[in-house]
Amino acid sequence: MEVRLFKRSETSELMRALNDLWAKNHILSRDETLLNYMFYDHAVVQTIFGKDNYGFLGAWHEGEIIGILGLMAFDMNIYGKLKFGFAPTNWIVSPEHRHTGAGIELMRAMLNFNPSIVLNHGINANVARLYKGMGGYQVIPDVPRWIGVNDEERTTELLLEGNGQPIRYYDPIRSVATTSSYRVSEQFNADKWEDFYTKWARRNVGFSRNAVFISWRYINHPSFNYHIFTCENAEGEYKGLLILRKEQILDGKGHIGRIVEFIADDQDSAVQLANEVVKFSQQNELLFNDFYCFSSITAWGLEAVGFKRVIKSEADKLVLPTRFKPLDLEITHMMAAIYVAKELQGKIDSINDQTWYITKGDADQDRPN
Repeated sequence: MEVRLFKRSETSELMRALNDLWAKNHILSRDETLLNYMFYDHAVVQTIFGKDNYGFLGAWHEGEIIGILGLMAFDMNIYGKLKFGFAPTNWIVSPEHRHTGAGIELMRAMLNFNPSIVLNHGINANVARLYKGMGGYQVIPDVPRWIGVNDEERTTELLLEGNGQPIRYYDPIRSVATTSSYRVSEQFNADKWEDFYTKWARRNVGFSRNAVFISWRYINHPSFNYHIFTCENAEGEYKGLLILRKEQILDGKGHIGRIVEFIADDQDSAVQLANEVVKFSQQNELLFNDFYCFSSITAWGLEAVGFKRVIKSEADKLVLPTRFKPLDLEITHMMAAIYVAKELQGKIDSINDQTWYITKGDADQDRPN
């Protein structure tokens, strides 16, 4: 068995493997631009894997591709210091070759690059069991999700079959009055953001949100149109950032908001940016917005305008769906797993719920289907 990176010249072979092994007609098997964007057209990817390779591992047996593992590579912020980490995707081995150990060999090949952090977002229960048995991994059974309902009536009608019980305590979001001198605009200045983020990063752990990342991940995304809002004080200094996108669901019958970044330095910036979410929701007639994030304090401003964190319980298995192609009323929660390298174990404050800043914007969880 041979396990190695796909070469840049093997694009067609990689896309065919994604179609044959992962899913027929998968977006990455038919959209070469998106494939290159995620696994090649990024400075960190090329630094780690070289300019001749994709950030995608393959396992070959007698000339046949029997397994794949995608590696999205990012700068990793550890309290203001840069390392690098992976967000793996599309880890699979063909059923007839799972006895070969190809899956474990792919995982070993990934860890041989010595990432500081590995974030597996959107895993299922079977994969979670595998990670629990691996050293250095911690499984998060329910990634925190906040929901802010904008149009309660239409949300109930379109998504809950007319039964409003799951959102009985989710009052429509409303703006909060403020006398702050802070202002919000839809302009993004890379230098001003770097000044802000450099200080903010010293208090957090997660994939770097520096200006290079924001530009690559959101401003230059090949498929999605993200709306970027910045908050600044009277002196023109940045105090926070909001990024969200409008998503069409149910064949155009409705739209929802996906918040992928919400960073605020204080109460005023948190409320100002949250008010912008309310305004955006009303202008675009959104049914609701959601936001996945590991840090609870990050959602303070959203809670101020009426967002609530979803409670996972037997009595409330469903609040609002997260998957819409097709509409899925069964799987409404997201699982994740995080690997921390030995050199960092014990050095990251895992008890503090404000340590990790990880959102749905990480990994491949916010991409076209």
